Parts: sequence; C-alpha cells; structure tokens
Amino acid sequence: MDRYLADEADNEEWMELAAMIRTGHYDTLLQHMIDDIYEAEDGTVDMTPMRRQELFSRICAMDDSDDRVVAMPRRRDFTRWWAAASILVLAVAGAAYFFFQKGTAPVPGEPVATQIDIAPGSNKALLTLSDGTVVALDSTGNQLIRQGNIAIRQQNGELQYATGKPDKNMGYNTLTTPKGGQYRLVLPDGTGVWLNAASSIRYPVAFTGNERRVELSGEAYFEVVHNEKKPFRILANNQLIEDLGTQFNVNAYTEEPEMKTTLLEGSVKVGGITLKPGEQARVNKKGETTLLKNVNVADAVAWKNGFFVFRDDNLKTVMRQLSRWYDVEIIYPPDVNNKQQFSGRIDRSLTLAQVLNGLAQTKAHFSIEANRKVIILP
Repeated sequence: MDRYLADEADNEEWMELAAMIRTGHYDTLLQHMIDDIYEAEDGTVDMTPMRRQELFSRICAMDDSDDRVVAMPRRRDFTRWWAAASILVLAVAGAAYFFFQKGTAPVPGEPVATQIDIAPGSNKALLTLSDGTVVALDSTGNQLIRQGNIAIRQQNGELQYATGKPDKNMGYNTLTTPKGGQYRLVLPDGTGVWLNAASSIRYPVAFTGNERRVELSGEAYFEVVHNEKKPFRILANNQLIEDLGTQFNVNAYTEEPEMKTTLLEGSVKVGGITLKPGEQARVNKKGETTLLKNVNVADAVAWKNGFFVFRDDNLKTVMRQLSRWYDVEIIYPPDVNNKQQFSGRIDRSLTLAQVLNGLAQTKAHFSIEANRKVIILP
C-alpha cells in the first residue's frame, strides 16, 4: 500500500492490492487510512465519522455497471488522498477511473447518448523500410524481416533489431503508429522506445556514424543505452534532445501548445538546458524553454503503463488524448466551455463509452456518432 500511495507500484502489485481489498477484510483499515491522509495533508479539513462513513458507503455501493463519481474537496495537494480514494474506487467498482470537476460536488450524470461503442487502442504500427516497403505490425503476428545483413524480428507487439554487420548506405526506417495504436521498438544499439498513438520515429537501420540520431513526431518514452563516444540525439519539433545516460519521455505532438521532455533517470539536455531527474523542459511554439522542477514523472509515463492521468486539464486537452487513443474526431459546439478542469486516472483498456460515462458525471456531456465521431453536447 505504501508503494501505491507513492505511485511506485507496478501493475502486478496494483492488481494484488485491488484483489486483497475486494475481500472486504480491509474496510476498517481503509476508513482509518482516509482519516490519516486527511489529517496529514491538511489539518483544517474536518473529516467527521459521519462524513467518512458516507464517503465509504457511497464507494462500496458501486458495482461494475455503476459509473458514479467520488468528489474530492479542493486542495493544494490531493495526491495521497487521490491515491487512497482511487484504491477504493478501483477495488470496489472494478473500474480504473474516477473524475471530479475541481471545486464542485458530483452531479447526476446523463449516460452517453450512443448505440455505438469504440474499443480502445492496441499494439499496431506500420514499418516503412528504406526502400519504401511497408510492413503491417500488430500484437499477434510473429515474423522475421530481412534488410540486407540486418534481421528485424516482430514478436508480441515489439520490434527488435538483431546485431549484425550492416551494409553501406542502408538508409532509414520509419515506425509509425496510427490513431488507436502503440508499439515498442528496440533500436540496433539496444535502446528501448515505446511509441504512443499517432506518433512516428525515423531512425537509421544501423548507427554507423559518430552519433545516434533519430527523429520523433508525437510521443515516445526512451530507455537509452548510453555511449559517450556515440551520443544519442532526438530531433523533435525542430528541437534537439541529447541523452546523457537516461530514461525520459518526450511529448512532441504538434497539436499540443508545448513540447514536454520529462526526465526519470540520468541526465538529458534540451535546448542547452541540462535536466535532472524529476525535471521537465517545456518548449513553446516560439522556441522558448521553461524548466519545471519536482514534477510527477509518473504522470508523464502513465500512458506507457496503460493509463491516462489528468491533473486540472481542460476539456480540449482531455479530448485530444482520447481522440488519439480511440481514433475519433471530436466535434465541439460554438460555445463550448473549455474552462472546466478535470483530474483523474483512466485505464486505457476501457471502451470509449465507459470513459465518457465517467466524464458525464461533470457538466460535460457527449454523444458517440457513426463514422467515429464524438459530439460535445451543450
């Protein structure tokens, strides 16, 4: 439980904790935990026994078909409270998400207007070889692709390059994920790349020069094999990112207002600024760089671990992420309210209707239409 509250639990630990809580043997412990977290985070909050029991009872009344929302009070720091509440919601309701609109209580939600549902994204991508050949990749197929003396193996949703003596002038390959797709790539030097939806990475078939340079569009998480004699560099949105022995995430979607590079381990340089673990560099459309310290790095890589995480994000920011993962077009009314703020954790394996039903507990309402369109209702 301590690892969960610190946002350090892996998927196996998370599932084990949820299974333990479902037994019902930990109800008293969870109620005390809510009290303790309230007291530790903000002693001014009056968590009366009646309020505590009301909250706990409402959560326990949920079932797999009940998408009600647990509202949380407006706070300066609600991270541990959020973690505790999410344990309850996830364990009892069996759904990995909950929402609240900051500063408000939950309102009766209207079900999403739809007879259509859309499945979540999956492991799929297109590999374009240097000669123009296009190979479709998914999570089920296993195949061996020969490119000169280089062997490329597709297996279990991952693309791996086997070491071998490269031919001269082998050129560049490009791995592209569509909307609704993601894929993992192991580059010829052993560097691991997790590619998010609607993204692409262009890379040499073999790193033969004095640097290892790739080009990124969209979002990817990197675990770089460090080599001082052959630095690893990423070109994204006309910005050069240089690895100094690193695990980091790059969000470089062109439709987002800023490119974000978040460092988990090691060191990385963005636009002349060297990041330390826990820091994030943001580059706006003018090329101006802002350095943020002590960011929640788990949020930046939540997508890689199977979750969306929102913290005070507006409606359009939320919908852009859903659009990419569920491969849908979002249609807004002329007077759309983009000032609403949403915070929550959503399992990316849920269907679109399940996600939108969670959002519908706020004042935002939706309709899923034919041709993969989602209409924001006034």
